[in-house]
Amino acid sequence: MTQQKTGFPSVDRPWLKYYSEEAINAPLPEMTMYQYIWENNKDYLSGVALRYYGAKITYGKLFETIKKAASAFYAMGVRPGDIVTIMSMHTPETICCIYALNYIGAVANMVYMTLSEKEILHTLKNTQSKMFFVLDVALERVQKIEKEIAVPVVVLGVADSMSLPVKVGYVLKEKPGKHNHMRFSDFIKRASTPAPLATDHAAPAIIVYTSGSTGEPKGVELTNDNINAVAFQYKYVDAAIERGDTILVFMPPFLSIGFCYLHMPICQGVILIICANPEQNNVVNEYVKNKPNHFVAAPSGVLMVVERNLKDYSFVKSLGAGGDSLSLDDERRINKILKEGGAKVKYSAGYGMTEFSATVVVNSNSANKEGTIGIPLLRTNVKVVDQYTNEELMYNNIGELCFNTPSQMKGYMNCEQENAETIESDVNGVKWIHTGDLGFVDEDGFVHYAGRIKRIYLTKSESEKDGTLYKIFPQRIEECLERLDTVKVCGAIVYEDKVRLHIPVAYVVLSEGIKDHESAIKTMYAALKDELPDHSQPESIHILDAMPMTASGKIDYRALENLAQREHPHA
Repeated sequence: MTQQKTGFPSVDRPWLKYYSEEAINAPLPEMTMYQYIWENNKDYLSGVALRYYGAKITYGKLFETIKKAASAFYAMGVRPGDIVTIMSMHTPETICCIYALNYIGAVANMVYMTLSEKEILHTLKNTQSKMFFVLDVALERVQKIEKEIAVPVVVLGVADSMSLPVKVGYVLKEKPGKHNHMRFSDFIKRASTPAPLATDHAAPAIIVYTSGSTGEPKGVELTNDNINAVAFQYKYVDAAIERGDTILVFMPPFLSIGFCYLHMPICQGVILIICANPEQNNVVNEYVKNKPNHFVAAPSGVLMVVERNLKDYSFVKSLGAGGDSLSLDDERRINKILKEGGAKVKYSAGYGMTEFSATVVVNSNSANKEGTIGIPLLRTNVKVVDQYTNEELMYNNIGELCFNTPSQMKGYMNCEQENAETIESDVNGVKWIHTGDLGFVDEDGFVHYAGRIKRIYLTKSESEKDGTLYKIFPQRIEECLERLDTVKVCGAIVYEDKVRLHIPVAYVVLSEGIKDHESAIKTMYAALKDELPDHSQPESIHILDAMPMTASGKIDYRALENLAQREHPHA
């Protein structure tokens, strides 16, 4: 047990008292993602790995399909270090493709389902992707630009692995569109000789996307070691995880948290109940139907689950959330419902970022403090710094949260300036990632969240009508509109909404001489649609005679927020 000596959390590490000496001394895995899931499950090949709409897929079948897909990739010229772009939700075929690419040492470039046509072409070109895999529900967008796509396209079907009765019902209801692209079943037939197994665990494995203070999307390169480190550290989190447990998986694989809660459970022999439709009501219905032992969602999703009032929650082994804050009253209400329903655990808040491959701090069943986001994972360290002087602060002082962890990214792709601004090496050569979030650490080692420094907000996509959480960066809206000759200055803000969490709105001052406001606004909407994903589109664009400014000459966003709130009083 580490005793407090200095008053600085990063030195004292008081959270280590919650971990055993065996855990503290355990070595990190040195293998690829594929090798890690194989080593953990090779003796359980007849056990169920995935449940997907009435179908059960064993570990044996999963590994067999992964190896066939790896052979098919290799037959089509994909080699170690090559990049393949995947635009999909969780389906068995998507999962097999990700691990098949890892098998041969290639990289899965996981992109948002809401990308515009222009963004799809940009990411394929920017990453020099060798192939493009797309879920059939997003195919219409791809077909509009298919003549401009210079690489093979493979269509993943939502219904491909469903049990026959469910598949028939789905096809009759959804009526998937026809296309001339290669299907996954056609792709897998390309398999011939076995592909060579890659073993470089320090190599990049996946690319997921986030954005920093500039608001421009950046590809985050995560290595095998980064991703395995999260799964490894979770082995020592008291979440009562046992082989054969179930977890409901619905967060998309293009989010690091979505991929983490795919890889981590597989490494521990937990059965994945895959929900390809993340619309919140649908997820809640799947939760009620399947009663999974483990569940992680946004706080609003957890609230919806407990508000179903199941009466019996004795099946719950862990119930956690991250991605946004939850009031202490709501947390206590959840705990009360769980206890009355026979659950032996409490709600577990956590915190993470794409740059960390997902989670860095979490409450567990035995180390749990209401109102906090938890303690650092086993090999994770945290320090709090003054956001102006960068000096480390002592316990209970609010500053910027910085973490050092084996799961932290290799770096942003082709963004040296952002890497330099985000990753700081201290005098001992330890690399710390600045989160842009405020918080503090108490004497027990629990981390408290105190808000964002950057203007980053969470929303739910309206056009996709799903429950997936996306990030809005108002600065991207501003930069897009200010590139137009008709716009002199733009201020973009969000207002709170009970359903979508946050909705963006843009305020614009037109360039001198622009009289046709209606035409100018149409041009703005067209530019935004061409540049930004659906979830970042402003609900409305308002033209102002003058932009409210602060005394220091900057846009007064508080004044704009007050204006938006008056215009949407019942949101």
